[in-house]
Amino acid sequence: MGARFHGAEIRGEIVAALKQGDEKVIFDLEGVQSVSNSFADECFAKLMLFFSMDEVKHKTTFVNANSFIRSVIADAFKARLAQMAV
Repeated sequence: MGARFHGAEIRGEIVAALKQGDEKVIFDLEGVQSVSNSFADECFAKLMLFFSMDEVKHKTTFVNANSFIRSVIADAFKARLAQMAV
């Protein structure tokens, strides 16, 4: 199975958790060396199909992500926002 498939599976769990409560969902990426663009888009950026960007920012947080991972995730959000604006 590919990165998009796994990202979609995890996103489903994230969406359910975000809809259940008011607590922040914490993504602890300790030990993770990299993520693919497709995984970052499918798992994280596509959360904006269910929630506004402000909701995603307020309801989630990333910890222990290296600079490469932060960059990939940020780029995925930027690309998804641009795509949604069209």
